[in-house]
Amino acid sequence: MGKATVFYKLPGLRQIVKKTGIINPKLKPITFDKLEKNIFLFSPFNSKNFSYEITLNHSISNFEIIGYATSKNNHFDTEDEFLAKTDKAINTMKNNSNLGKVVLGRVALQNIDNEIDINAYFLNLCINYPNSFVYAVSSAITGTWIAATPEIFLKTNYKTIETIALAGTMLNNSSANWGEKEIDEQNKVALFINEIASKNNLLKISENGPSDLITGHLKHLCTYFSFKYKQGIIANFITQLNPTPAVGGLPKDAAITFIKENENLDRRFYTGFVGIMNREETNLFVNLRCMELFKNKIHLYAGCGITKNSDSKAEWQETENKLSILRKFLP
Repeated sequence: MGKATVFYKLPGLRQIVKKTGIINPKLKPITFDKLEKNIFLFSPFNSKNFSYEITLNHSISNFEIIGYATSKNNHFDTEDEFLAKTDKAINTMKNNSNLGKVVLGRVALQNIDNEIDINAYFLNLCINYPNSFVYAVSSAITGTWIAATPEIFLKTNYKTIETIALAGTMLNNSSANWGEKEIDEQNKVALFINEIASKNNLLKISENGPSDLITGHLKHLCTYFSFKYKQGIIANFITQLNPTPAVGGLPKDAAITFIKENENLDRRFYTGFVGIMNREETNLFVNLRCMELFKNKIHLYAGCGITKNSDSKAEWQETENKLSILRKFLP
């Protein structure tokens, strides 16, 4: 067991939670037994229903950096390199009907002279992205991460189960309509969620969308799902849902294989899930728009969903737009 620091704010709420905690050093499957305290969950990419658990304890005023990752073997794509990967994905889908969508991520490097004031940076994210889940976490196990992510992974109050289908990105001030690529991508994600719900015999309460989800200067296509809660189904539902088509692709196994063979990126916690659970409710989010802090540098993560109708230069620009969320408040 080790020490951890956790700040977080749920979407649409003003309350900021600032806690110290104890992190279990092993990845554990999610369980809902004996939840007497708030548990902060932090799961790496493609870890099914496994995550690191941080049991939150005492309130604090200031963020404490507990640890940084000691090794990191990431490749920082140039624009040409990323365009080449995107074109390969597009051509693969045009010539292989088995792959309908793949999400390619990239990491950008930013060197820093002085340590970032996490308290001020976190507060700026909370103010500017009120409809996102904003968090900062630090431990010797995870390293130090901070993010503002708009995508609900799973919410439950043990009466209903909620999730969303999220796909498509454009600037909020754009007058353009959603194109065929974004609409088709959104439909694929919504169909995926409906199929998983059907496999688990979940009763659908509602399906609303697609509609615009606005997060700061960006907007996305989003469909909201609500199902009746079913005892004992959450772990299996998470396993089948994770990674979502918004961060992996479709079909899931084929997309993950393409990512492993072509992305050349150690995602670590990027596109895993993150959130809070207790005996009253669970709120989990896909870990998008995140960055990892080191002593003298930052790794910033973003990605884009590729289909056969994609334009590689537009996809590069989409990642730049997403990274701007994180760069905006850096010194």
